[in-house]
Amino acid sequence: MNVKKIKIRLTEPLPDMRQIYLLLLSSFLFLASCSKNDGPGEVGPGQYPNNLNGTIYYDWATEGILKMSLPDGTGGSFIPDNTKLNNFDISRDGNLRLTVVNASTLGQYDVRFTTSNMGDGSIVDEFVYNSPGGNTFCKGYLSPDNSLIVVTSNDQEDGITILKRNGEFFGRLHDINGEQFEFNQTVLWLPNNSLLMKHKNYIIRLDPPYNSGTLVKQMDYADWGDLQVNLQGTMLVVRIGNHLHTMNMDGTNLTQLTTSNFKEAEPVFSPDGKHILIGTEYRQTGPFGYIWQLKIIPSTGGPYHVDPVEENSREVIPVIWKDKDKIESAGGQMLWR
Repeated sequence: MNVKKIKIRLTEPLPDMRQIYLLLLSSFLFLASCSKNDGPGEVGPGQYPNNLNGTIYYDWATEGILKMSLPDGTGGSFIPDNTKLNNFDISRDGNLRLTVVNASTLGQYDVRFTTSNMGDGSIVDEFVYNSPGGNTFCKGYLSPDNSLIVVTSNDQEDGITILKRNGEFFGRLHDINGEQFEFNQTVLWLPNNSLLMKHKNYIIRLDPPYNSGTLVKQMDYADWGDLQVNLQGTMLVVRIGNHLHTMNMDGTNLTQLTTSNFKEAEPVFSPDGKHILIGTEYRQTGPFGYIWQLKIIPSTGGPYHVDPVEENSREVIPVIWKDKDKIESAGGQMLWR
Protein backbone atom coordinates (compact mmCIF):
# COMPACT_ATOMS: atom_id res chain seq x y z
CA MET A 1 0.00 0.00 0.00
CA ASN A 2 1.51 3.32 -1.08
CA VAL A 3 1.14 5.98 1.60
CA LYS A 4 2.02 9.59 0.92
CA LYS A 5 2.61 12.47 3.33
CA ILE A 6 1.26 15.91 2.46
CA LYS A 7 1.99 19.25 4.07
CA ILE A 8 -1.28 21.13 4.55
CA ARG A 9 -1.25 24.90 4.34
CA LEU A 10 -3.67 27.00 6.38
CA THR A 11 -4.96 30.11 4.65
CA GLU A 12 -6.35 33.15 6.47
CA PRO A 13 -9.79 34.37 5.36
CA LEU A 14 -10.18 37.29 7.75
CA PRO A 15 -8.38 40.47 6.65
CA ASP A 16 -8.11 41.88 10.17
CA MET A 17 -6.22 38.87 11.55
CA ARG A 18 -2.56 38.16 10.91
CA GLN A 19 -1.90 35.43 8.41
CA ILE A 20 -0.81 32.15 9.91
CA TYR A 21 1.76 30.31 7.84
CA LEU A 22 1.93 26.57 7.80
CA LEU A 23 -0.43 26.13 10.72
CA LEU A 24 -1.06 22.73 9.49
CA LEU A 25 -1.75 19.14 9.58
CA SER A 26 1.80 18.01 9.01
CA SER A 27 0.94 14.38 8.63
CA PHE A 28 -2.16 13.74 6.59
CA LEU A 29 -1.83 10.18 5.45
CA PHE A 30 -4.12 9.17 2.65
CA LEU A 31 -4.54 6.22 0.36
CA ALA A 32 -3.47 6.29 -3.35
CA SER A 33 -4.44 8.97 -4.89
CA CYS A 34 -35.36 35.12 14.40
CA SER A 35 -35.17 36.06 16.44
CA LYS A 36 -37.03 35.74 19.74
CA ASN A 37 -40.42 35.31 18.09
CA ASP A 38 -39.35 31.73 17.26
CA GLY A 39 -40.25 30.88 20.86
CA PRO A 40 -43.05 28.60 21.97
CA GLY A 41 -45.66 31.08 23.00
CA GLU A 42 -47.93 29.78 25.74
CA VAL A 43 -47.40 26.01 26.10
CA GLY A 44 -47.62 23.86 29.18
CA PRO A 45 -45.30 21.12 30.49
CA GLY A 46 -44.84 18.36 27.92
CA GLN A 47 -46.41 20.50 25.17
CA TYR A 48 -44.43 21.83 22.23
CA PRO A 49 -45.11 24.32 19.45
CA ASN A 50 -45.67 22.96 15.95
CA ASN A 51 -42.48 24.58 14.67
CA LEU A 52 -40.43 22.06 16.67
CA ASN A 53 -39.85 18.90 14.63
CA GLY A 54 -37.62 15.87 14.50
CA THR A 55 -36.48 13.55 17.29
CA ILE A 56 -34.06 14.24 20.12
CA TYR A 57 -31.83 11.45 21.41
CA TYR A 58 -29.99 11.55 24.71
CA ASP A 59 -28.05 9.24 27.00
CA TRP A 60 -29.33 8.93 30.53
CA ALA A 61 -27.82 6.79 33.32
CA THR A 62 -28.78 3.10 33.15
CA GLU A 63 -31.70 3.77 30.78
CA GLY A 64 -29.38 3.88 27.76
CA ILE A 65 -30.19 6.11 24.79
CA LEU A 66 -33.71 7.56 24.94
CA LYS A 67 -35.61 9.26 22.13
CA MET A 68 -38.44 11.79 22.15
CA SER A 69 -40.25 12.97 19.02
CA LEU A 70 -41.41 16.54 18.54
CA PRO A 71 -43.83 18.21 18.70
CA ASP A 72 -45.86 15.36 20.28
CA GLY A 73 -43.41 14.75 23.15
CA THR A 74 -43.60 10.95 23.03
CA GLY A 75 -41.00 8.26 22.55
CA GLY A 76 -39.12 5.62 24.48
CA SER A 77 -35.94 3.58 24.42
CA PHE A 78 -33.69 3.85 21.36
CA ILE A 79 -30.59 1.86 22.37
CA PRO A 80 -30.69 -0.20 25.59
CA ASP A 81 -28.02 0.53 28.17
CA ASN A 82 -24.69 -0.92 27.00
CA THR A 83 -21.45 -0.10 28.78
CA LYS A 84 -19.55 -1.20 25.66
CA LEU A 85 -21.24 1.43 23.46
CA ASN A 86 -18.71 4.14 22.63
CA ASN A 87 -21.15 6.33 20.72
CA PHE A 88 -23.87 6.37 18.08
CA ASP A 89 -24.79 8.57 15.15
CA ILE A 90 -27.79 9.01 12.84
CA SER A 91 -27.47 10.13 9.24
CA ARG A 92 -28.76 13.56 8.30
CA ASP A 93 -31.49 12.00 6.18
CA GLY A 94 -32.58 9.87 9.15
CA ASN A 95 -32.21 6.59 7.24
CA LEU A 96 -29.06 5.13 8.84
CA ARG A 97 -27.86 4.48 12.37
CA LEU A 98 -24.19 4.03 13.22
CA THR A 99 -23.13 2.34 16.46
CA VAL A 100 -19.54 2.06 17.65
CA VAL A 101 -18.95 -0.67 20.22
CA ASN A 102 -15.90 -1.77 22.18
CA ALA A 103 -15.61 -5.41 21.05
CA SER A 104 -12.20 -6.11 22.52
CA THR A 105 -11.18 -9.47 23.93
CA LEU A 106 -7.99 -10.58 25.66
CA GLY A 107 -5.12 -9.36 23.49
CA GLN A 108 -7.46 -8.15 20.73
CA TYR A 109 -8.32 -4.45 20.60
CA ASP A 110 -11.33 -4.50 18.30
CA VAL A 111 -13.86 -1.72 17.83
CA ARG A 112 -16.98 -2.76 15.91
CA PHE A 113 -18.67 -0.26 13.59
CA THR A 114 -22.21 -1.17 12.50
CA THR A 115 -24.34 0.86 10.10
CA SER A 116 -27.96 -0.29 10.08
CA ASN A 117 -31.25 0.73 8.50
CA MET A 118 -33.35 2.91 10.80
CA GLY A 119 -36.54 1.45 9.33
CA ASP A 120 -36.07 -2.29 9.75
CA GLY A 121 -32.78 -2.59 11.64
CA SER A 122 -31.06 -4.53 8.86
CA ILE A 123 -27.27 -4.20 8.70
CA VAL A 124 -25.98 -2.10 5.81
CA ASP A 125 -22.24 -2.17 6.65
CA GLU A 126 -20.25 -3.70 9.48
CA PHE A 127 -16.50 -3.95 10.15
CA VAL A 128 -13.93 -4.19 12.91
CA TYR A 129 -11.50 -1.30 13.33
CA ASN A 130 -8.15 -1.41 15.11
CA SER A 131 -6.68 1.98 15.96
CA PRO A 132 -2.92 2.58 15.57
CA GLY A 133 -2.51 2.82 19.34
CA GLY A 134 -4.75 -0.14 20.16
CA ASN A 135 -7.34 2.17 21.70
CA THR A 136 -10.81 0.67 22.11
CA PHE A 137 -12.62 3.91 22.99
CA CYS A 138 -12.90 5.27 19.47
CA LYS A 139 -15.96 7.17 18.24
CA GLY A 140 -17.35 7.48 14.73
CA TYR A 141 -19.55 9.98 12.87
CA LEU A 142 -21.21 9.66 9.45
CA SER A 143 -20.43 12.22 6.75
CA PRO A 144 -23.35 14.25 5.33
CA ASP A 145 -23.50 12.07 2.19
CA ASN A 146 -23.15 8.84 4.25
CA SER A 147 -20.04 7.75 2.33
CA LEU A 148 -17.40 8.34 5.04
CA ILE A 149 -16.90 7.95 8.78
CA VAL A 150 -14.57 10.20 10.76
CA VAL A 151 -13.04 8.39 13.75
CA THR A 152 -11.81 10.15 16.89
CA SER A 153 -9.94 8.63 19.81
CA ASN A 154 -8.93 9.36 23.38
CA ASP A 155 -5.40 8.24 22.46
CA GLN A 156 -3.35 11.11 21.02
CA GLU A 157 -1.24 8.68 18.99
CA ASP A 158 -4.30 7.69 16.94
CA GLY A 159 -4.88 11.10 15.42
CA ILE A 160 -8.07 11.54 13.39
CA THR A 161 -8.91 8.75 10.96
CA ILE A 162 -11.25 8.92 7.97
CA LEU A 163 -12.75 5.63 6.77
CA LYS A 164 -15.08 4.75 3.97
CA ARG A 165 -18.40 3.54 5.31
CA ASN A 166 -17.44 -0.09 4.65
CA GLY A 167 -14.31 0.32 6.80
CA GLU A 168 -11.79 0.86 4.00
CA PHE A 169 -9.03 3.25 5.04
CA PHE A 170 -9.26 6.71 3.45
CA GLY A 171 -6.91 8.97 5.40
CA ARG A 172 -5.46 10.06 8.73
CA LEU A 173 -4.68 13.44 10.29
CA HIS A 174 -1.96 13.16 12.92
CA ASP A 175 -1.06 16.62 14.23
CA ILE A 176 -0.94 20.35 13.54
CA ASN A 177 2.51 21.89 13.28
CA GLY A 178 3.86 18.93 15.23
CA GLU A 179 1.32 19.40 18.02
CA GLN A 180 -0.80 16.31 18.57
CA PHE A 181 -4.56 16.56 18.79
CA GLU A 182 -6.34 16.72 22.11
CA PHE A 183 -8.00 13.77 23.81
CA ASN A 184 -11.45 13.23 22.27
CA GLN A 185 -10.62 15.83 19.62
CA THR A 186 -13.64 17.82 18.43
CA VAL A 187 -14.17 17.10 14.72
CA LEU A 188 -17.45 17.96 12.99
CA TRP A 189 -18.76 17.29 9.50
CA LEU A 190 -19.84 20.19 7.31
CA PRO A 191 -21.85 20.10 4.07
CA ASN A 192 -19.92 18.70 1.08
CA ASN A 193 -17.96 16.46 3.48
CA SER A 194 -15.77 19.28 4.78
CA LEU A 195 -14.45 19.04 8.33
CA LEU A 196 -14.46 21.55 11.18
CA MET A 197 -12.12 21.05 14.12
CA LYS A 198 -11.07 22.66 17.37
CA HIS A 199 -7.33 22.80 17.98
CA LYS A 200 -5.67 24.79 20.75
CA ASN A 201 -7.10 28.32 20.36
CA TYR A 202 -8.27 27.83 16.79
CA ILE A 203 -11.35 26.72 14.91
CA ILE A 204 -10.14 25.31 11.58
CA ARG A 205 -11.97 24.20 8.45
CA LEU A 206 -10.70 21.49 6.09
CA ASP A 207 -12.25 20.98 2.68
CA PRO A 208 -11.82 17.80 0.59
CA PRO A 209 -9.29 16.44 -0.29
CA TYR A 210 -8.20 17.66 3.17
CA ASN A 211 -4.80 18.96 2.06
CA SER A 212 -5.45 22.60 2.99
CA GLY A 213 -7.05 24.31 5.93
CA THR A 214 -8.71 27.65 6.61
CA LEU A 215 -8.74 29.49 9.91
CA VAL A 216 -12.35 30.20 10.91
CA LYS A 217 -11.63 31.98 14.17
CA GLN A 218 -8.94 32.41 16.78
CA MET A 219 -10.47 31.91 20.23
CA ASP A 220 -8.55 33.93 22.81
CA TYR A 221 -10.41 32.59 25.84
CA ALA A 222 -9.09 30.65 28.84
CA ASP A 223 -12.09 28.28 28.86
CA TRP A 224 -14.05 27.43 25.72
CA GLY A 225 -15.39 24.32 24.00
CA ASP A 226 -18.58 22.38 23.20
CA LEU A 227 -18.29 23.48 19.57
CA GLN A 228 -21.20 22.47 17.31
CA VAL A 229 -22.42 23.45 13.84
CA ASN A 230 -25.89 23.39 12.33
CA LEU A 231 -26.64 20.89 9.56
CA GLN A 232 -26.79 23.73 7.03
CA GLY A 233 -23.19 24.69 7.81
CA THR A 234 -24.06 28.35 8.36
CA MET A 235 -23.95 28.82 12.15
CA LEU A 236 -21.72 27.71 15.03
CA VAL A 237 -22.45 27.47 18.72
CA VAL A 238 -19.69 27.34 21.32
CA ARG A 239 -19.36 27.58 25.08
CA ILE A 240 -17.23 30.45 26.36
CA GLY A 241 -16.80 30.25 30.11
CA ASN A 242 -20.15 29.20 31.58
CA HIS A 243 -22.44 30.28 28.76
CA LEU A 244 -23.20 29.48 25.12
CA HIS A 245 -22.50 31.83 22.23
CA THR A 246 -23.32 31.69 18.52
CA MET A 247 -21.42 32.98 15.52
CA ASN A 248 -21.58 32.88 11.77
CA MET A 249 -19.67 30.20 9.90
CA ASP A 250 -16.94 32.71 9.06
CA GLY A 251 -16.41 33.51 12.74
CA THR A 252 -18.22 36.85 12.71
CA ASN A 253 -21.12 38.12 14.84
CA LEU A 254 -20.19 36.41 18.11
CA THR A 255 -23.34 36.68 20.27
CA GLN A 256 -24.10 35.44 23.78
CA LEU A 257 -27.04 33.03 23.63
CA THR A 258 -27.59 31.88 27.24
CA THR A 259 -27.24 33.24 30.74
CA SER A 260 -27.82 31.85 34.26
CA ASN A 261 -26.15 31.45 37.63
CA PHE A 262 -24.85 28.07 36.50
CA LYS A 263 -23.18 26.57 33.44
CA GLU A 264 -24.63 25.67 30.04
CA ALA A 265 -23.04 23.09 27.73
CA GLU A 266 -23.64 20.24 25.25
CA PRO A 267 -25.55 22.24 22.60
CA VAL A 268 -27.23 20.46 19.66
CA PHE A 269 -28.91 22.20 16.71
CA SER A 270 -32.38 21.21 15.51
CA PRO A 271 -32.51 19.79 11.95
CA ASP A 272 -33.72 23.12 10.54
CA GLY A 273 -31.15 25.08 12.56
CA LYS A 274 -33.74 27.31 14.20
CA HIS A 275 -33.49 25.88 17.73
CA ILE A 276 -30.81 24.42 19.99
CA LEU A 277 -31.12 21.67 22.58
CA ILE A 278 -28.88 22.61 25.50
CA GLY A 279 -27.69 21.22 28.81
CA THR A 280 -28.46 23.60 31.68
CA GLU A 281 -27.22 23.45 35.28
CA TYR A 282 -24.25 21.49 33.93
CA ARG A 283 -22.35 19.95 36.85
CA GLN A 284 -19.85 17.24 37.68
CA THR A 285 -21.02 14.09 39.47
CA GLY A 286 -17.71 12.21 39.76
CA PRO A 287 -14.19 12.02 38.37
CA PHE A 288 -15.47 11.58 34.80
CA GLY A 289 -19.23 12.04 35.12
CA TYR A 290 -21.46 15.04 34.40
CA ILE A 291 -25.20 15.68 34.47
CA TRP A 292 -27.42 18.40 33.04
CA GLN A 293 -31.06 19.29 32.45
CA LEU A 294 -32.49 19.60 28.95
CA LYS A 295 -34.00 22.77 27.55
CA ILE A 296 -34.67 24.08 24.05
CA ILE A 297 -34.06 27.67 22.99
CA PRO A 298 -34.09 29.59 19.69
CA SER A 299 -30.73 29.66 17.90
CA THR A 300 -30.95 33.43 17.37
CA GLY A 301 -31.64 36.31 19.71
CA GLY A 302 -30.88 36.09 23.39
CA PRO A 303 -29.30 35.99 25.77
CA TYR A 304 -31.97 33.63 27.10
CA HIS A 305 -32.19 33.15 30.86
CA VAL A 306 -32.14 29.39 31.52
CA ASP A 307 -31.51 29.29 35.28
CA PRO A 308 -32.89 26.23 37.17
CA VAL A 309 -34.26 28.41 39.98
CA GLU A 310 -34.96 31.89 38.67
CA GLU A 311 -37.65 32.63 36.10
CA ASN A 312 -36.64 31.72 32.56
CA SER A 313 -37.09 33.72 29.39
CA ARG A 314 -40.48 32.97 27.82
CA GLU A 315 -38.80 31.43 24.75
CA VAL A 316 -37.12 28.70 26.84
CA ILE A 317 -38.78 25.27 26.56
CA PRO A 318 -37.99 22.63 29.21
CA VAL A 319 -37.80 19.12 27.77
CA ILE A 320 -40.62 17.21 29.50
CA TRP A 321 -42.30 14.04 28.27
CA LYS A 322 -45.99 14.17 27.46
CA ASP A 323 -48.13 13.46 30.54
CA LYS A 324 -45.13 14.00 32.84
CA ASP A 325 -44.10 17.02 34.86
CA LYS A 326 -40.35 16.54 35.44
CA ILE A 327 -37.67 18.03 33.21
CA GLU A 328 -35.45 15.43 31.56
CA SER A 329 -31.79 15.01 32.49
CA ALA A 330 -28.89 13.62 30.50
CA GLY A 331 -25.33 12.58 31.19
CA GLY A 332 -23.96 11.63 27.78
CA GLN A 333 -24.28 12.05 24.03
CA MET A 334 -27.20 14.01 22.54
CA LEU A 335 -28.47 14.30 18.95
CA TRP A 336 -31.38 15.97 17.16
CA ARG A 337 -32.44 14.54 13.81
